[in-house]
Amino acid sequence: MSKQNPDNLNLPEETIQRFRLYQPLLRLWKYKQKHNLTISMISEFLGVPVEKVYEDFSHCPHWSEKSIQDIVEVDALIDCIDVLLGVREFKEALLVGIGKLGTSLLRNETIAGSGLKIVAAFDIDPEKVGKVISGIKVQSMDKLPVFVKQMHLKMAMIASTPENARQAVDQAVDAGISVIWNFTQTHIPERDGLIIQNTIAGLDIDEDYQKILAKM
Repeated sequence: MSKQNPDNLNLPEETIQRFRLYQPLLRLWKYKQKHNLTISMISEFLGVPVEKVYEDFSHCPHWSEKSIQDIVEVDALIDCIDVLLGVREFKEALLVGIGKLGTSLLRNETIAGSGLKIVAAFDIDPEKVGKVISGIKVQSMDKLPVFVKQMHLKMAMIASTPENARQAVDQAVDAGISVIWNFTQTHIPERDGLIIQNTIAGLDIDEDYQKILAKM
């Protein structure tokens, strides 16, 4: 499917906002191996009237064939929202490296204010794996490829130690990541097919996030 800009689709702003609620939930359900659901399940979980959820998804191709009671595929709903919101809707990222820098990013209000959400955290240190920071459970790096694939993530924030930064980038890219936001002191050079933003921690993070969106 080709990506489109939501401005061209004339979606109501309220629908766009609700899609941003649906997408993380759908990806989480997919990660938990839930492949089918009904519209009422989304309605009940998020507290959105079922008629509104149905109306939102009526913007999807071939939705006229569906009813509120029908079973629908999680993958189909995820793909539909990806298309309707477009490539500029990079609102989720994973974080690699949970030292002082990574922990501060998980708690950073500037990132939260931009609308970007860190949905997963990874580290090579077994003593950090399993810890919960700001509601995010730290996972081992060997879990990263499956998580990226199942959650359809495209952006990785790198906050590892400087000496491990390039290895962390390589692992993220090998897993399918196409946007690298590097917060370490190690400069990551441009690569074909990748969007890379090197950021100095403590500066205007929101401004650099807008730079990333502008490159997409």
